[in-house]
Amino acid sequence: MLEVRNLTKRFGNRTVIEDLCFSIRRGERLCLFAPSGAGKTTLIRILTGLDRRFTGMFHLDTDRKATLFQEPGLLWYKTVEENILYPFAVRRVSVDRAVRNRYAEWMEMTGLKGFENHYPHEISGGMKHKAAIVRGFLPEPDLILMDEPFKSIDVIAKWRIIEHVKREYPDLSGILVTHNLDEIPLISQTVLLFPERRLAEGRTISIAEDTGFGNLSRAIHDVVRNTIRDFD
Repeated sequence: MLEVRNLTKRFGNRTVIEDLCFSIRRGERLCLFAPSGAGKTTLIRILTGLDRRFTGMFHLDTDRKATLFQEPGLLWYKTVEENILYPFAVRRVSVDRAVRNRYAEWMEMTGLKGFENHYPHEISGGMKHKAAIVRGFLPEPDLILMDEPFKSIDVIAKWRIIEHVKREYPDLSGILVTHNLDEIPLISQTVLLFPERRLAEGRTISIAEDTGFGNLSRAIHDVVRNTIRDFD
């Protein structure tokens, strides 16, 4: 699904990504865990196509991808519904009955039902992030890039969203950037740990093989905790 080879990114004399190599199979969800400032968001921007100043390469087997950034990025002059359906308008894809059914289910599940005609300034920060999540998943992408997408969403709503994604999008490939240990096993099957403040040589840990999807074993938990301690 995704292959990254010898990818390097510099800002002046500072290297934030150095000779990075990894791959994701179709249906695999990978978590990137690294210190702040290590280049995780930069990598997401590169894979999204927003940053083209890098060396090395990456290859995607699909053009059906979506990105959830740290900020929801809603258009202030469009309603919640118009923002969510905007990807269909940009691609000139009709919103058929199947899309409408998925849309109604997402709105009910996220608690956005009843706020369809509100503008971004009329809803809370958590609701804005929920709208961005619905906008990302509604077109049914093959790959989704997630940069701390749940940071303003309450725990119960986050669990509902994750359970919905696991149930309705079982073959989805994805990359998750998070600093929340609890989110790692809920979404990811594999963790790529970077102990330094840059994305270079990482340590790969398989969660699914160790404990089954949805749990962090004590061994993995200690490894991640020790890595966090090393960040300091």
